[in-house]
Amino acid sequence: MTMKIRSPLLCIAFLVAISAGCQTREQRPAEEPSPVLKVDRMVVFGFRSLPTSPLEGETVRSPLTGSMFIGGFVPQGIDQQLTDRVYELLSKESSVDLVPPEEARKALYTLKDAWYEADEKVLLRKIGESLAADAVLAGHVYRWRERVGTDYAVSRPASVALELALLRVADGSIIWKSRFDKTQASLTENILDLNTFLKGKGRWMTADELAEIGLSDLVKRLPVEKKD
Repeated sequence: MTMKIRSPLLCIAFLVAISAGCQTREQRPAEEPSPVLKVDRMVVFGFRSLPTSPLEGETVRSPLTGSMFIGGFVPQGIDQQLTDRVYELLSKESSVDLVPPEEARKALYTLKDAWYEADEKVLLRKIGESLAADAVLAGHVYRWRERVGTDYAVSRPASVALELALLRVADGSIIWKSRFDKTQASLTENILDLNTFLKGKGRWMTADELAEIGLSDLVKRLPVEKKD
């Protein structure tokens, strides 16, 4: 059955009030920000899709962090699109010396003996060492499901799952990780997710629009020096 939002902007004030009431009844501890990490030079390796797209609804494990995700098909080229965008956001917000994704890819291709490295963390560490970096930022796209419908009526909402992790080159350990894993819901279905509803301006977002919210959040959470 098609889901619809009627006059969403007229409903916001009413739903905000209800949401505020619900949130006071269900107090959740605030997430403490991670301490700023000492990173002078960071390789932005960016996103990769898994070698084989998982079946819709199949559980998959992150090869970097071990975190679990509900996977799904990821169209070709989405990983590069997201990589370019996260580098663009970091270039605007971070004061760290960034090594761009194209340099990271070149380094990968020069490490011919490492192409078949089973441990992705070992491979990323080698890339970081070859580029004289302190850390490597890398991640995966696990699910990219486009909406079926229009801005104000859908039969299937957009759904996106991403993860970013920061690897320390000195010892190959993961020193930070964060995820964005969301299937858009109407505000009446998930009244506590008011933030996403407002960012989407009361519309059903495309996968691109949903991912943009996720990337912005991930970059803001990354605990490295930011520009003033």
